Amino acid sequence: MDLDGLDLPTDADVYLCGALPFMRAVSSQLIGVGIPARRVRYEVFGPDLLLAHAEG
Repeated sequence: MDLDGLDLPTDADVYLCGALPFMRAVSSQLIGVGIPARRVRYEVFGPDLLLAHAEG
């Protein structure tokens, strides 16, 4: 995902949901364009690592 060319306000609240590599890439870009990290919210979409650890 490329955020170049988007005019994002620095006071925007951003919500992400997806796989960790996607969220790392997008959140890094958001922070790079001036969105404070505290305004980036996320939810991981993928395997439940806690459950996998308990079963393994």
